[in-house]
Amino acid sequence: MTEPTVVDLAILQAREQRLTMQTVLWTFAASTVYVPSGGDPGEDFRGFQPVYYPGASERVLAVFTDPDLASELDALAPWMVTFTGADLIRRMPAGEGLVVNAGSSVGFELPAAGLAAFRQELDAARDVAATLGGR
Repeated sequence: MTEPTVVDLAILQAREQRLTMQTVLWTFAASTVYVPSGGDPGEDFRGFQPVYYPGASERVLAVFTDPDLASELDALAPWMVTFTGADLIRRMPAGEGLVVNAGSSVGFELPAAGLAAFRQELDAARDVAATLGGR
């Protein structure tokens, strides 16, 4: 990893109690993130084979804030799919969580329940924006 991304900086600030986890999640949602895939996803995503780890209570999707952080998975998952954090959160199936920057000292795990709660918050904010004439 060359220079820390803004979401990496937010994670580090949260560890120092300077930001809340809520702020980290909003920063994640606004950031570009990378998901390794074992198959060529293609334009229709049919070949998308993301990497999962066993989490504390359910499996968690491996997602990275910098593609260089996923280099240990190159043999297993040679393709990299780029999302915004918000788009990834919207696409995540219920009952699955995320592990951000697995194997790095700058990461976190978000269990399925936390992911679902944040997705509701994101959807509610989107609804408010729509009523105010936003996108």
